Amino acid sequence: MEEILPSPRSVTVSRSGLIFCVAVAAAFTCGFAAAVLVSKAPAQQTNAPSTDYYMTLPEGETVITVTDPLREPSQLARFTVERRGDEVKGVPSVERRVAPRAPLSQEDAAFFRRELRGVFSPSDSAWQRTNKIREWLAALSKRQDMPGLATRVPRDAYERMRRGEPVLCGNLAEVYAALCEAAGLKARVVGMTILVRDGQLGRDAHGAAEVWLPELGGWVYEDPTFDCYWLVGGRPAGALALHDALMDGREIAPAPAALRRETASKNYLDPRLYFRHITYEYRPGGNLVYYADPRLEPLNLRDRNWTQTDDRNVFERLDADGNTVVERRGEVAPGIFVQLLGDRLFVRDRRERGRGIRVRSSTAVVRVCDYERLDAESLGLFNGANLARSDSTDAAGAQGTDGYGWSASGPVEVLRSDGWQGMAAAPGGRLRRRVCVRPGGSYIFYAEVNAARGPVRWSAGDAPRGTESSGVVEPGRISEVVSDVVQSRSGELELSFELPEGGGFRVLNVLVVEAPTFTREKSTAKRAGL
Repeated sequence: MEEILPSPRSVTVSRSGLIFCVAVAAAFTCGFAAAVLVSKAPAQQTNAPSTDYYMTLPEGETVITVTDPLREPSQLARFTVERRGDEVKGVPSVERRVAPRAPLSQEDAAFFRRELRGVFSPSDSAWQRTNKIREWLAALSKRQDMPGLATRVPRDAYERMRRGEPVLCGNLAEVYAALCEAAGLKARVVGMTILVRDGQLGRDAHGAAEVWLPELGGWVYEDPTFDCYWLVGGRPAGALALHDALMDGREIAPAPAALRRETASKNYLDPRLYFRHITYEYRPGGNLVYYADPRLEPLNLRDRNWTQTDDRNVFERLDADGNTVVERRGEVAPGIFVQLLGDRLFVRDRRERGRGIRVRSSTAVVRVCDYERLDAESLGLFNGANLARSDSTDAAGAQGTDGYGWSASGPVEVLRSDGWQGMAAAPGGRLRRRVCVRPGGSYIFYAEVNAARGPVRWSAGDAPRGTESSGVVEPGRISEVVSDVVQSRSGELELSFELPEGGGFRVLNVLVVEAPTFTREKSTAKRAGL
């Protein structure tokens, strides 16, 4: 049997209706040029297939069929999975041995111990040493700026930092872990990011460390960049516990309490958002171990440098001697992957172009993975003030803009401009708009894009003065896009949709919302415990 049950507000592949969709069927069947000229029609359903599906495996055998409704022959794969209790057969299983982190050389350990003289006393507990080292490193005179240091040798990074070279969070995390090791503690570096888009890590990433403290339950997160640790339920927590609290909407409190006051003046993005995606690198340049949360889009399934698992023991046990990870994922057809996380089996389309599949199961209910919508909701895009709606770009003085602030350039064939923007164009056609924002602020961009013909490249940013986020929407579908956090130095953001190969598209909805920071309270932030 087959049952497709997307989230109630799903857009990418919704069969429950798309409240922003206008003349979608015409756009797919008759070409965009005709569709953009008709008057606004009632919302319609779309049959555009999704890329990711999942099912909770029942006991016994389940036959799964994967098809591509847009190609002939349509069947891509057919396989059988059998579940007996916790044992699942029919899904590839690979055991990987992750080598332990390389210890400091005796010379480097002695060097860092000399640097730490007077920072803590021999009678201090491990927890006291952990915090005093963090506070000392955070207070050191240093320049935190791009591009940071490329070196992965902690002593080299430390000495160059003291000479005034710019460092970033990852450099500080590696130096902190080395300082802890020199002080007799066990520490490791943890990497984090807010978003994964199309299998790739987002630009908004952060690095910090964890220290092994059995008296506090195991690994405890320490952040030398923000000079803090975090409390869940009143107790210092590790990165995985903080991830759980963020995803479950439980409170995450900073410690010390001065963190909120100190970071508010710097307008930092709320650091708690980084706990969405967590990775560990045991050796510089080696394999990375990624916590695959079933609720989030996973990393690239083709890259064998990434080891993925949802086995919590892998992340929670002391791993000074390395780790053993069992991955349950594999390719069942060219570009079609299956991945087992707990009792959920995911089928993921990772072909290069023209993606979109249907999944049928003989016994299980098949559901759509609605990553972009969940990302947008968790970042509060639907609850903050939409600057793209309230902004007036007439003041910007852009020639050729319509009443909604949009302008087109390049070989445009057809242009629709009534608040539901769209166009058809030869290669190079571009639709863009400038949105007035607060100079120095951080923002997130969201849009629903009907790419009827040809891929659509979108971007949002203030480049080259600020930062930019971009991506590509594949043709033949309605897709949601969520940007990385972008900063504006000029007080403007430019939103752009371009047809690099020609074609047609419509932008069904556009949001620009200020990103969550310590200076901005939002209802979604409160629900998420931020």
